[in-house]
Amino acid sequence: MSAPPSEHVAYLELLHRLQSHGVRFALTGSFALRLLMDALGGEPVPDCDLLLEPSADNLQRWAALLVEDGWSLAVWNEPLGVPLELETLRGKYYVRARKGPLVLDGTYEHDTLETGTLVSGARRSHGLPVMDLDTLLALKRERGTPRDLEQVARVEHWRREHRGR
Repeated sequence: MSAPPSEHVAYLELLHRLQSHGVRFALTGSFALRLLMDALGGEPVPDCDLLLEPSADNLQRWAALLVEDGWSLAVWNEPLGVPLELETLRGKYYVRARKGPLVLDGTYEHDTLETGTLVSGARRSHGLPVMDLDTLLALKRERGTPRDLEQVARVEHWRREHRGR
């Protein structure tokens, strides 16, 4: 097995740092799939997606740690500072953080999912909280991009091959 790309290492280091400072989240998206199973091994991960527990203190802690670490924050391409003005975030669903080539999306509200419940019910992988696989695959199916649907098919194929092992 080859070493993970440097971006993956950087994301893992950041996620462990966020967790050690009490930020409550569940990892979701393609990076979460990579941590849960090797079905997507070798495929690049363009960003890192988090489902954040939506309390004000958690969102403020998350944003402050990122800014302290040199990340820039934006919502719908509008720059944000800290502390976050939470009322202006209502209905905008996520904050995007960037640092060099790294992109981290922190989702704090969702139309069909209870974010707090999903965060508290996350399973552990590589010492990090990760959204359960069935919910993760359902979200990818719902989003329905060609890349998402291909990933779902690859994961389902991997599950069939590894059932009972």
